[in-house]
Amino acid sequence: MSIQPVSALVAAIVSFAIGGSVLLREPRRRAHVLFATFTFNIALWSALSFVAKRFDSPMFTWASLLAAVSLPATAQRFFQAFLGDEAGPPPLSRSTVFGAAIFYGILCFSRFIEPVHTTLWFGAAFTAYVFAGLYLSVFYLYRRYRATPSRVEKTRLLYLVVGGFATVTASLAETIPRGPSFGSVFIIVYLYFLSQNLIRYRLLDLNELLGRMVVLGTLVFILTFIYGVLVRWVGPDEQGLFFFNTLLASATIVILIEPLRTRVEGGISRWMFQEKFELSRRIEMLRAELANVIDMRVLVPRVLGALEDSRRITHASIYLADPDGSGYELAGQVGPRPEARFDAITHRAFFERLRRAGVISLEGIEREVAARRTVSTEEQESLQLILRTLEQMNGSVALGFSSEDQLLGALVIRDDRLREAYSSDEIELFRGVANSIGITLQNSQVYERMKERDRLAALGQMAAGLAHEIRNPLGSIKGAAQFLQPGQATDGTKESTREFLDIIIEEVNRLNKIVSQFLDYARPYRGEQRPLEVSEVLKKTLSLLPAAQLEGAIEISTNFAERMPPVRADAEQLLQVFLNLSLNAIQAITPGNVPGKLVISTGLRRATRRGAAAAFFEARFRDSGVGIPPGDLKNLFIPFFTTKDKGTGLGLPISQRIIENHGGTIEVRSQPGEGATFTVLLPIEADAYAAYLDVTRVDGPRRTPTLPPPPPPSPPPLPPPVRLPPPPRPTRRTPPGTLEGFPSSAAKDSGRPPREKSKLQPP
Repeated sequence: MSIQPVSALVAAIVSFAIGGSVLLREPRRRAHVLFATFTFNIALWSALSFVAKRFDSPMFTWASLLAAVSLPATAQRFFQAFLGDEAGPPPLSRSTVFGAAIFYGILCFSRFIEPVHTTLWFGAAFTAYVFAGLYLSVFYLYRRYRATPSRVEKTRLLYLVVGGFATVTASLAETIPRGPSFGSVFIIVYLYFLSQNLIRYRLLDLNELLGRMVVLGTLVFILTFIYGVLVRWVGPDEQGLFFFNTLLASATIVILIEPLRTRVEGGISRWMFQEKFELSRRIEMLRAELANVIDMRVLVPRVLGALEDSRRITHASIYLADPDGSGYELAGQVGPRPEARFDAITHRAFFERLRRAGVISLEGIEREVAARRTVSTEEQESLQLILRTLEQMNGSVALGFSSEDQLLGALVIRDDRLREAYSSDEIELFRGVANSIGITLQNSQVYERMKERDRLAALGQMAAGLAHEIRNPLGSIKGAAQFLQPGQATDGTKESTREFLDIIIEEVNRLNKIVSQFLDYARPYRGEQRPLEVSEVLKKTLSLLPAAQLEGAIEISTNFAERMPPVRADAEQLLQVFLNLSLNAIQAITPGNVPGKLVISTGLRRATRRGAAAAFFEARFRDSGVGIPPGDLKNLFIPFFTTKDKGTGLGLPISQRIIENHGGTIEVRSQPGEGATFTVLLPIEADAYAAYLDVTRVDGPRRTPTLPPPPPPSPPPLPPPVRLPPPPRPTRRTPPGTLEGFPSSAAKDSGRPPREKSKLQPP
């Protein structure tokens, strides 16, 4: 038997195997199906050609011609899907379909009426049609090669063009009588090259292709050796033993294939791809280290340092979700600093895709944009938004880490030296790092909750003991002071003594209030919530602010949005929070930045809550003070943390506890020297928000609740701007975690300001 039938049989078997391996992979895309169609078409044509040449059968010769008619059409359809629509439609595609219809008709005529397919003129015309169509497919690749702006992709596309031209030419040479018989080898190598590109969603370079072919060849040689040893010695008359040894060889291969493949790929990678092997080794070491890390403050720099040491990245950043899931904050970066925060709603397309897919690559999105030129404008805008988000993150690959179908954050990497720097295998390595970060983040959250529970338990015990020890002497002091008031004492007293006694009683009440607030932080929440207008609570807060006796001038202005939906809350507790934030903002303004300004504004924010859309009432307190040092931002809500001489450090922790009991949160934004902004977010019930939307549709909204919310209109300040003096000579920015911002019981109950006591002198 000549070499041509054997090469055709080998091409048929290997082509079918390559097409089947691509078709069986998940996820299966349109390009995968068209590639499998193309390879099955080649496999069918090669198999029929083998039978026709082996048995000299006119019937199978005619059948092989029938299978070859569709080769140009299937090739052009595949390359169009593989390269994307941006290269334009295949050259002369309509002529290809029209020519296929003509030759199908001629072959049917030849089969049933007169055998014209054996004539010389038909053979020449048919060969010209088939190979002209295949050359046009190569020209389609060449046109894309000329149009692409990327130097790296242009080089790799050149491999496809040259390989395609060589494969078509070698196959054409086989049709010549006594021509060379290496066309099937070119077909096998080229189809394998295309399948690897298709599986990894990028074009391979020659080194990587050579390495994969060496791996494949080594495995084939080892498996052939196993079969040869177990089967070759069996004689032709021992069929039972032959099948038994074949079964034994197959079982041996199934058992050894996975460890054997891993060992072969590892050895060849160390030999041919030292850089990739080193990256894999470093990432495995990093993942082993992360198994013993539970603090995110330690994990983030360790991950970024390991990635930088691998020398495979020039940019890297880690983003973590906000506690309420409304956005993602930058936790650390390598290289130029990207955007510090991304809002979850504004960049919803990016984060939703990252949550579903787990990985987003710049190359993959660009290919999808090119392949979806005919989709709706909305989908095109979504893909463009994803590209812009990647660009703002200074990344080419983003890898997400999730928990219970919620995106916890993202690892973004980039190698600025290459456009397509990472293969799919390398992306899987980075994806393992992202998964380790996600596990560590979940463990860290559980650990922090356990610490918070233990701390609160100890705090509750301490608070109960402290209250018992303090209230006993306070009761004695209060009783003695009341006994010494005029009309109660047995001996006469001076009139001025009454004022001192009033001060004693009021200070006792104030100390008792502090102890009560201390206990409020330790005991469970027992507030009474009802629907209310939060703006009215803010106005009541403003009526208490002029009571502060300070020096200088501080302007307080308001910017309240109109027609806001009601919020279910406890008015007294909200007043406590708002007054604390306002007074701390005033105290942050030093004599060096007088006249100072405090702006209190409200708005509506649309965000996400536990993965679902939600609406929040937003109250912002923005001051022009000295700002908060970055090191203090993380400690603001820790009980007893304060930089005030007489502060207790319970103001902000109690405020945070109150807002959390209402289902909301407090956000802090600050830059040293540029002031600080505290934002209180309170959830709006679904029914109240729906009623609010109905009213705004009928009456016309004066302010549309969008995200990011536009600046609200400036109504007349309520109350009018109040000018207050600043605190006496503070030396640094004081976190608002103190009790000094809370009103005394007399001020809270009667609405009057606290009594001034510095002017009184002892008699």
